[in-house]
Amino acid sequence: MHPARAFTLAEVMMAAFVLALGLVGMIQVITSGSEMLDTSRKQAIAIRIIQSQIDQYRGSIPADWSQVSNSTSTITLSSTPFSAVATGFTCTRTISSAIGDGTIKKVTYTVTWTGNTGRSHTRTGSTYIGKHGLHVSYQRF
Repeated sequence: MHPARAFTLAEVMMAAFVLALGLVGMIQVITSGSEMLDTSRKQAIAIRIIQSQIDQYRGSIPADWSQVSNSTSTITLSSTPFSAVATGFTCTRTISSAIGDGTIKKVTYTVTWTGNTGRSHTRTGSTYIGKHGLHVSYQRF
């Protein structure tokens, strides 16, 4: 007669350990992927908010240049086309002199939000406006 073949307790424990390591690794990959997707989606929304605000501001520059003063203000996103997707986002506009004589102003928009892991994110975009109609923009991510 042949002796009965069976798994020993040590073999079963080793197989369970390897399976548990595999499951933990898969969970970490899913969590990391979910965070990257959330960050990517919200970053795209932030960039669109900045571009929209820059375009909107360029269209509303006062004819009287003295009304374009250095300031910082918070933009209410609930009254923008992004109100449906901008929950949790804040946007500020900062106007500062780009050169000493005040004929060129730098307008910077900063959008911040908190990701699904609680980490804070920020995206910034700027445009330069001139007393005589110069308009240039760039974004730093």
